[in-house]
Amino acid sequence: MTITPPAQKVLFMGLGASGKSSIRSVVFEGKSPEDVKDYSATINYTRSTKSIIDSAFQIFDCGGQESFISVFVGEQAEFIFSDVTILVWVVDVSNFDQVSTSKFYFDHAVNRLAEFSPSAIVFCLFHKLDLLLPDMREQVSETMKQYFIPVKDIKIYYRKTSIFDQSIYLAIGEMIQTLILQSTKAKTVSDAIQEFIKQHSELSGIAIYTDDGLPVFEEGELVERIILPANLWLTNYDRIKTEFETEVTFKTTLETDDYMFVFHKIKEELLLTGIAKKVAPLHYVLVKMEQIANIVRGLL
Repeated sequence: MTITPPAQKVLFMGLGASGKSSIRSVVFEGKSPEDVKDYSATINYTRSTKSIIDSAFQIFDCGGQESFISVFVGEQAEFIFSDVTILVWVVDVSNFDQVSTSKFYFDHAVNRLAEFSPSAIVFCLFHKLDLLLPDMREQVSETMKQYFIPVKDIKIYYRKTSIFDQSIYLAIGEMIQTLILQSTKAKTVSDAIQEFIKQHSELSGIAIYTDDGLPVFEEGELVERIILPANLWLTNYDRIKTEFETEVTFKTTLETDDYMFVFHKIKEELLLTGIAKKVAPLHYVLVKMEQIANIVRGLL
């Protein structure tokens, strides 16, 4: 009998209007940034479940009003912070007046996390970066990084994000990778992709994305160039699908002056994408991508 591992717990926290619910809706529900402009405040918390390759995780979107956060880090702390794998703390870097308040509750949250889930990881997102002038973004981010130093010895990653570009997908994709790679099946897939890249140097990157556009596996020197074409492909997938029989396996290519991209829909919810420099023969790239697609399908 196969025993299904319990769902891992992910907390999204931060002050009200910092962008938590918008991130969740854009990244996990496929909403466009324009669809989430007028979101109302989250009352108490909402909970949803996501599953990717044998890994399930529960996402707690915690309300950001101070009355709620005070309860979360106070009388409800054991319930909220027990068995947490990842805490995502969202900071609205465009609202300077609220930064000190955000840090105050961040410290309380990290204290509770260290108490009830000491092995958890923190992702601190410096969010709404698009609202800052371009020449301010790096300086503000560095200042925030120095300010949001945890009061406890806990593993933390700082990421600069906006829902209006790929940065939020990269940050949340990195978070997802830390979750799913605890699964034996996911680790096997990751190892197979790593080995394939080593053996076939003509391929400059291989990545697997969820149907929401989140990178769950990434290997190769040019893999960071894949995310934009992969997301463009995914946004048009439903339109492509309506033009063909449902049993058709979609395999398409995209060429720029310098690169070739190959897309394989390996499962309904997963897209395999490869990138190669144009110096590699197209036929060779297509054959190799077919091979790794079949390997991954067999492992899944």
